[in-house]
Amino acid sequence: MTAYATKSTKDKRSPGSRSAAVALPVLAPTQEKIRKSTMSRWRALSLVVVHLLIIGHIVHWLIAGKTISPIEPAEAMFAINEGKINAGLIFFATALLGTLIFGRFLCGWGCHLVAYQDLCSWMLKKIGIKPKPFRSRLLIFAPLALALYMYVWPSAYRLVAGQPFPTATNHLITAEFWNTFPGLGIGLLTLAVCGFMIVYFLGAKGFCSYACPYGGFFGVVDQVSPARIRVKDSCEQSGHCTATCTSNVRVHEEVALYGMVVNPGCMKCMDCISVCPNDALYFGYTKPAIVAKAKVPRKPTSYDFTLTEELILVIVGVGSLLAYRGLYGQIPLLLAMGMAAITAFFTGKLIRMVGTANVRLQNLQLKRGRRWTPWGITFGVFAAGLLVFAGHSGLVQYHALRGRQLFASVAIGNAVWSGGNSWWDRADAMQRSTVDEAIGHFDRAEQIALASTPGVLQDLVWLHLAKGDDEAAERVLRRIVASWPDRPDGYRGLAGVLRKTQNYGEAEGNYRRALTIKPTFEPARAELGAMLRTLGRQGDAIALYREGAELVTSDGRWGIELGRLLMELDRFSEARDELLRVAAAAPDAPAVLVALGMALLQAGEAERGTDTLERALELDGTLTQARYNLALALLSQAHAERAAAHLREVIVQQPNFSDAHYNLGVSIFMTGGLVEAMPHVREAIRLAPEDSQAEAFLSMLLERTGRTESVDVPGIRPTP
Repeated sequence: MTAYATKSTKDKRSPGSRSAAVALPVLAPTQEKIRKSTMSRWRALSLVVVHLLIIGHIVHWLIAGKTISPIEPAEAMFAINEGKINAGLIFFATALLGTLIFGRFLCGWGCHLVAYQDLCSWMLKKIGIKPKPFRSRLLIFAPLALALYMYVWPSAYRLVAGQPFPTATNHLITAEFWNTFPGLGIGLLTLAVCGFMIVYFLGAKGFCSYACPYGGFFGVVDQVSPARIRVKDSCEQSGHCTATCTSNVRVHEEVALYGMVVNPGCMKCMDCISVCPNDALYFGYTKPAIVAKAKVPRKPTSYDFTLTEELILVIVGVGSLLAYRGLYGQIPLLLAMGMAAITAFFTGKLIRMVGTANVRLQNLQLKRGRRWTPWGITFGVFAAGLLVFAGHSGLVQYHALRGRQLFASVAIGNAVWSGGNSWWDRADAMQRSTVDEAIGHFDRAEQIALASTPGVLQDLVWLHLAKGDDEAAERVLRRIVASWPDRPDGYRGLAGVLRKTQNYGEAEGNYRRALTIKPTFEPARAELGAMLRTLGRQGDAIALYREGAELVTSDGRWGIELGRLLMELDRFSEARDELLRVAAAAPDAPAVLVALGMALLQAGEAERGTDTLERALELDGTLTQARYNLALALLSQAHAERAAAHLREVIVQQPNFSDAHYNLGVSIFMTGGLVEAMPHVREAIRLAPEDSQAEAFLSMLLERTGRTESVDVPGIRPTP
C-alpha cells in the first residue's frame, strides 16, 4: 500500500498559520494499464485492403464496361428470387462455409460496414465518448428474422404455394454493375445512420447486433463452429479482454464459465488475445458453443428495458421497417433496418423519460430528479419528430402498397401503349372500379408525400393508359423526367406515349435522350428502331442498330437486328458481312449463328449456310424454327435424308406443325419412300384440312404407289 500526502494549506480558523501535512492512505492500482492491441493494426490493414479491392472492382467496370457481378451477400437474393447465379451468391456461400470452419471472422476482418462502425467508434473515442452497448433480449433476434425473410421465405412461399422455382441463369459477369447500389446521397445517409448514429446510440457494432441480416446467419453458423477463443489456466480475470472487445462480448465472464467465448457476436478480431497480460487467451478448436455447458450457473443478464417495453420496441421496430423500406423509391433494406433500430431505441428512451425519474443516454443526462434537462428536451423533440416521420412514412407506404396491390389485380398488358387500344372498353365494371380505386390510392400517396416516388408515378402512367387517358399519362411522364432527369426509363416511357399519339418527332428526341444517358438501354433502342422502320426510315434504323452492335457485343443482339433488316432490304451480302463480324465477337452465340446461317443462304452460300445452322443447333437444340429452316435448305440442296432427320426432331418439339409433316413427307418421297411418306402427308391434312397442296400430294402418292419410274418432286412447303 502506498501513501500519498496532501498539499499543505492555510488553516482558515487561524489565519497566517499552516496546518501540518496529513498523510491520506490511498490504495495503489491493482491493475496495470491495458496494453494496446497489436491485432487492431492488422485488422485495419485488412479492411483497407478490402476497400482497395472494392475500388479496383469499380474501376475495372468503368474501364471495361463489364465486370464480375457485385461481390455482395445481398446479391444472393437475385439468385433465390430470379435464378440469377452471381458472384454475390458464391461469396455468401463461401463466407458461410468459412464461418463454419474458422468461426465468425469475416465480419471483423472483411466487412466494410464493420470498418465504418469501427472508424466511428474510434472518432468518438478521440473526443472522449465511449458508447455504452445497448442490451436487448428480443431485438437481438432481429438480424436472424430479417435473414430468414430475405433468403428463406421466398423459397418457402413458392414451395407452399406450388409455384415453380426460377431457372438458373449465369450472371457472373455484368455490364449493369451499379444498378443495385444506391446513389451518393443514400450512401452518405447509410454511413451516417449505420455508422455514427447506431454506434453512438446502440454501442460499437450496434448495426451488427441489431440490424445486419448477414450477421444473423453468421451468428447461427458460428454457434456450430468448433473455432473459438479459448482460455488457459493462467487466466487471472484481469478484465482487459472485455474492456478491449469492440463486439460487446463479456470475454472474461465467458472464458471463466465455459473455458471459451460462446457469444455469437464474437467476430474473432483477436484483440482480446493480444491484450491479455498473461497471454491466457488463444484461438483454437474445441466443441461448438451450442453444446457448451457453464461450470456454474450464469448470472442473469441485465437489460436496458423491461420485457413489456421491449415488446413495444419490437412492434415499433417492425412497423418502422415497413414504413422506411423503399420509401420514395430510395431507402434500401439495410438502411431501413438501421433506421428502424434507432426508431425503436428512441421509443424506449421516450417511454423511460415519461415514467422514470432519472434517464441517461450515453454521456448525456436527459432527465434528473424528474426534471427534463435541456439535452432531454432536445432529445424528446427529436425522438417525437422521428416517430411522427415514421408514422407519416407508413401512411404514404400504405397508399402506395394498396395501389400496387390493386394495380396487380387487373390484367393491363403492353397493348395499352399501342394506338387504338380499347382496354377500358373491354373491361368490366369490377375492373374499372379497381383501376379508379388504384389511381385514388396513388394520388393520395403523392399528395401527402414529402417527395414523389418513381414507382407510384410509373404505375399511374399504366392506369391512365388503361383508361385511355393519354394526356394524363403524358403529364405524369413529364413529371417523371422533370424530377429524375438522369433516368432513361422516364424518357422511354414519355417517348412511348408520344409515339402512341403520333408525335413522332418528340418521341424520337426522348428515345435518343434515353440512349444518350444509357447507350446500352435495349428497350429504348428496340422501340426507336421499330418506329423508324414503320416510318420508312430504314437508313436511320440501320445506323441505330449499327451503333448498338458496336456498343454491345456479348450477345450480338443488335448485329442480328441489323443483319435481319439488311436481308429484308435484299442487301444479302451486307447482311452476311455484318453478321460475320458479330459472329467473330460471339462465336458461340446460337442466335448469332442462326442469323448468319440464314444470311449465308440468302447470299448464295448454301453449304456454308447449312453448316452454320447445324453449328447453332449443336449449341442449342431447342431452336425449332432454325432447325426447320435448315431442313428446308437441305431439301433445296437435295440432301433429303439429312432434312428428314431434322424434320423429325421439329415434329417432336412441335407435333402440330403441319408444314413440318408435309415437308417430311416430301423428304421421304425424295429418297424413294412413297408408301412411307403417306402417313406424314395425311397428318398434314388432318392438322390443316383445307390444305389443297397436301391433298394433291397425297393423290399423287396414291397413284404412284408401287411404281418405280421417276416422278416430279412436289413443291417444298416454305417457312410460314
